[in-house]
Amino acid sequence: MKQGAAIAATLALALGALGACRSKPAPADPLVKRAQFGIFFGGQVQERREVPFEVDRAKQLSGFRIDFARPLRHAHQVKWEISMPGGGRSRGRLVHVDQQEVHAGQKRLDHPMPFKPGDPLGVWNLRVMVDQTIVIDRMFRVYDAARRARQRAQHDGGA
Repeated sequence: MKQGAAIAATLALALGALGACRSKPAPADPLVKRAQFGIFFGGQVQERREVPFEVDRAKQLSGFRIDFARPLRHAHQVKWEISMPGGGRSRGRLVHVDQQEVHAGQKRLDHPMPFKPGDPLGVWNLRVMVDQTIVIDRMFRVYDAARRARQRAQHDGGA
């Protein structure tokens, strides 16, 4: 009986060791704790699916924020790509690409992305990468707030 128990215990240890070899390694410590896109307001980022077109930075400032898990040990590259509706007959897309180095010691990056006169309305897409990892990839609609308010007033007045 004792020999059977010893064999069972040895087998259990061997299977446990085999299982440990097959288990996935612990996930690497993430560099980015959180990444957000939206409107900067009161020290926070209000994430929205629709963003009103507003060029006055005093009224509204959109952009993205990246919170790192801890102060960076060394510099990292942050790259972003903004795709927006194109103008003219082609109806293609306009794409702007840019990048910024985030320095060692930083724990947060706030990057404002104000609208400029002439920017198109419609569906935009923002993709942000830290080094080679995508941290934001999302679509949002840019709309004319004044036109929307007029349409609502007409709709409410006609009901």
